[in-house]
Amino acid sequence: MLIHRSKYALAVTSRLLDAFGSGLGGGYDIGCCFKTTLASSVLGERACSLNYTSLVNSFHGHAHNRLCQLDNLTTYIEGLRLEDLEGCKRAFSKSNALISSIRYASVFHRRQVIAYYFEYNDEMEVYANLSK
Repeated sequence: MLIHRSKYALAVTSRLLDAFGSGLGGGYDIGCCFKTTLASSVLGERACSLNYTSLVNSFHGHAHNRLCQLDNLTTYIEGLRLEDLEGCKRAFSKSNALISSIRYASVFHRRQVIAYYFEYNDEMEVYANLSK
């Protein structure tokens, strides 16, 4: 039954493994449980052979027990350090400001505004914050 509830996460993981190959890590709110689900699914052997790491975001991780944190929290995974795995949530939360301006727009114009928004955000906010 647990695999049924994780079907979208399993599908996304499969696509990511296809696209990026080995050494991939994926953050998921219930990454600790998902690790077990993934291992017992048809993707388990493939994920293991490609060294896939299941992670939890920082908020979820601090609510868990110490052993779960040591295994799944990004703070303790080499190469991630301060990454909290909440970047997508923040980006989509900021994009909610577009709703009032695109509510009555056509599908084409709605998509155009959303594309311009993320392009601007990448160039003017994200890129500038990547360097010191």
